[in-house]
Amino acid sequence: MRLNTLLPAAFVAITALFVSPAAFAQAAPALQGTTLTVAYQDPAFPALVEKSGVLNGSPYKVDWVLLTGPAANLSALYAGRVDLGHMGDTSLTIEQANARTEWTTETIPLRIIAGWRNAYSKDFPPLITAVRSDTKITSPQQIKGHKFGYNYGGYNHAQYLATLVQAGLKEKDIEPIKFNDGATSAAAFNSGQVEVYAGSLAPVLNTIRSGAGRILLTDRDTTIPALGVWTATASVLKDPVKTAALQDFFERLSGYWPWHDAHREDVLAVLKDKLKISDERASFEYKLRSGNFIAFTPELIAQEQKIADILYDGNAIRKQVNVAVEYDPRFNQAQKAVWPVPAEP
Repeated sequence: MRLNTLLPAAFVAITALFVSPAAFAQAAPALQGTTLTVAYQDPAFPALVEKSGVLNGSPYKVDWVLLTGPAANLSALYAGRVDLGHMGDTSLTIEQANARTEWTTETIPLRIIAGWRNAYSKDFPPLITAVRSDTKITSPQQIKGHKFGYNYGGYNHAQYLATLVQAGLKEKDIEPIKFNDGATSAAAFNSGQVEVYAGSLAPVLNTIRSGAGRILLTDRDTTIPALGVWTATASVLKDPVKTAALQDFFERLSGYWPWHDAHREDVLAVLKDKLKISDERASFEYKLRSGNFIAFTPELIAQEQKIADILYDGNAIRKQVNVAVEYDPRFNQAQKAVWPVPAEP
């Protein structure tokens, strides 16, 4: 029996094991002197949160840590150096598939506790597979024999694997080139060092809009939900002080999204300053970085299980995984998380 046929009942059973939001209100611990160490993959979002003021007056300290790439975030989580690691929604699917032992609700070392993305839009996809135009590639099957750049561990990695599955290819059929993070992978595509690229559209936007590259597939084509996520260790989620601080952190941070929508010029100024990007790319990033926290509903988990099954059936990951154990929805209410993902007209 396939895992996705069991998801609704299994997910309800798993969520029952987590702490309910009401439990936080019963005996909230004192948070003064507490520090949340929160990783993010670029300096813009922490600066935007500071600009918005949504964390002003919090009784705990938030230390932002810049860690580029999901691999660095995973390493920091395992080492206990951060409370929240920033990655893509399929990161733990790949991690679970590579784990030596089975992940269960009792043994899983990491859980996704927050996810977000922009509204569905054909003009602002967060995740793509792109090809250099001079390759004349027009279908996934034609990537055979070409240099394909990606970075390990996040949804960029899943997009890479899903592209191979759609093409009916294995890694031996292409020339895979693995980079440490999405920025270096994108730079290699922009310079022509690689001919095929899986990752965010934003850092290759100029190449695409100039005609030197073209989009072959988006996240909608590969069926990856493409959430940015924060992941925490099981030990952090067992700590009542840390979980109380996270509850308050997410309640406050839920106010960021409406601030973003209402302060376009402020957001653009921060993006250009922190990322050193053009006006054109800043405008694109403004739309891409809008959105909401997304609720961890059975429907979302079914979508995440679907891409995991696609990767397994296509021999892109080494074992079948139960995605439901990776998601902890206890903070969804504080986050004002929504479902379904909104779509632009």
